[in-house]
Amino acid sequence: MKKKAPVKDNSRAVAGLMVGVLLLGFMAGCAEVKLGTLPTPPQTSMLRVFVKAITGETRSPLSTPHEIFEQSTYMVAGGFLAYRGAYKVVPMEEVRQITGEEELSSWRWSRSNWALALEVARRLYAEYAMIVLRVPAENYQEFILINVDTGKKFEVMNRFARGESIEVWKQGYRDSFVKLFAAAGDDILATANRKSRAVAGELAAARKEIQELAKAPAKETTPDRPAKDKEPAVREKPSVSDADKDAKVAALEAKLAKLMETLVQLEEMKKQIEEQKKQSDTLAKELAEKEAREKMLLSKLEDSSKAAPVILLASPREESAVEVGFVQLSGVIEDEKGLRQLEIYVNDKPLAKGSERGIRPTAEGAPRRLEFMERVSLDKGTNRIRVRAVDTDGLTAEKTVTVQYVERLKNVWAVVIGIDQYPNIRQLRYAVSDARLFYDHLVKANRIPAENVVLLLNQEATLTRIRSVLGTDLKNKAGTDDMVLIYFAGHGATERDAQSPDGDGLEKYLLPFEADLNDLYATALPMEELSRIFTRIRSERLVFIADACYSGASGGRTIGVGGMRASISEVFIDRIAGGKGRVIMTASGANEVSAEKDDLRHGVFTYYLVEGLKGAADTDRDGVVTVDEAYTYVSRQVPAATAQEQHPVKKGTVEGRLILSITQ
Repeated sequence: MKKKAPVKDNSRAVAGLMVGVLLLGFMAGCAEVKLGTLPTPPQTSMLRVFVKAITGETRSPLSTPHEIFEQSTYMVAGGFLAYRGAYKVVPMEEVRQITGEEELSSWRWSRSNWALALEVARRLYAEYAMIVLRVPAENYQEFILINVDTGKKFEVMNRFARGESIEVWKQGYRDSFVKLFAAAGDDILATANRKSRAVAGELAAARKEIQELAKAPAKETTPDRPAKDKEPAVREKPSVSDADKDAKVAALEAKLAKLMETLVQLEEMKKQIEEQKKQSDTLAKELAEKEAREKMLLSKLEDSSKAAPVILLASPREESAVEVGFVQLSGVIEDEKGLRQLEIYVNDKPLAKGSERGIRPTAEGAPRRLEFMERVSLDKGTNRIRVRAVDTDGLTAEKTVTVQYVERLKNVWAVVIGIDQYPNIRQLRYAVSDARLFYDHLVKANRIPAENVVLLLNQEATLTRIRSVLGTDLKNKAGTDDMVLIYFAGHGATERDAQSPDGDGLEKYLLPFEADLNDLYATALPMEELSRIFTRIRSERLVFIADACYSGASGGRTIGVGGMRASISEVFIDRIAGGKGRVIMTASGANEVSAEKDDLRHGVFTYYLVEGLKGAADTDRDGVVTVDEAYTYVSRQVPAATAQEQHPVKKGTVEGRLILSITQ
């Protein structure tokens, strides 16, 4: 039976042929459009996007000339795509190399289903063509994203009102981009995958060529023999000289290195695109919900010329419970006639800011829409927050939300340990200063009762005392709903142990005051025991912070035993952080030291940790610093202060936000 020839995927060739035919037909009906080309393909691992702004037919003079519209489009599109990181907008200079300096009319671009735009994008070596078309006569803009390789299109329509502000115009642009890239998310990811596979193919071909060159015989130079002595020619593999072979191998190895670098960049870009796709989907959903709410508000406003204001509260949620003495109150109020007053009450007591809070009349009259955000202090227990709006007709509307303030500070238990005057071990300089700094922040800044915080310094921090405080006192005092903080600043050490469950053959210790390096088992606190202590404590919110290390490297807060340089895995941190609500934060990673600095007069990690807890780490400015915010802050500051030689580590998870500090 005769085998069938394999079927080739000619979709790309057919697509290219169709575009060529369309372009020829397009050119036959008008003056020929001469296109240039780039001398060499640009070297980039990002997805190139050709952005083209087009002004459609208009029957009236334009308030914004096309040149300004085009520049603004490049600016907004470029900013949006640059923020996302995976895209490169083709510069206008390169576009002019293809199209020339003359601006082509809109019908030439749109003719034959955007054939000209696709051809220009192809000559620019772009993966996508993005077209922003405005039609002023009909008050709309159209955003089109076309896959240059497949011709697949994605479209979003945006209606606009005449005379709207530049900020509203830009927001409409940004919202349209979000919707457009949400719709095209799967296609963009597929394009990135195709680009990655193509580079991987080139990589494999280069490797194969290097292997073949290595096997090729070297060309030998021999004197010619008389014709009668020559033997019949035998077909052999072509040979190359050693110099030619070395040159080719060197060129291929350089190409291989570049391809491998590009492949790594592409893999990182694909991760960005996948994350952006999730974000775009979420933003698109939020935009749809926002538009639905605005339509609902508009419909309510249109129902009656005497309608009362409409109040929408974004936060806080009804019947929510907080552990700090304030909340952020935010929302929006709209009224067809205009707003005159906004009043906020907590348990029927007005907030002291005046009755015209945020309302400023303009030349057109009272504002019809007001977005507000207020920091509202709470009383202990139940708080009824009431928002009251009055419009220019005297009509009122009210919205009430109830928040429970449950004070948790009295249920925080802490143990702070600092040792630098070791009698048997190399002394430290600032461990005690670090412990005092952390203790003062807890008691003075966060107002945790002093009787809830145990401070052990130098000779007070014996092994027996540490075990008693952690394993007995905390076990008896801390309840399930309480929070426990344990802080240690001092030496760490390691000892060979073939039975170590961490897979690194080492036992790790925190060194108390009387620790003896010749007998760590009897005089130091093993991390295995610390893990058992954690399981004895009932609290579901426990944070252990250690400004010590176990690397065995010279310097810092670590002791190398027997000249051993440890190769510590981080498995043991995962293990002791196991369990609900357990979080471990250490000053340094595997094989790193925990540094002290004379100019700071503290350990680097503790110095920046406390700076973060004072407020520097409060990125969302909500008045509290969470574990995640504190870790994010020290993860930036500590490496920068130690020439990238120290990187803090955080392990463990907790449900919801775990608050470490209150800044206001």
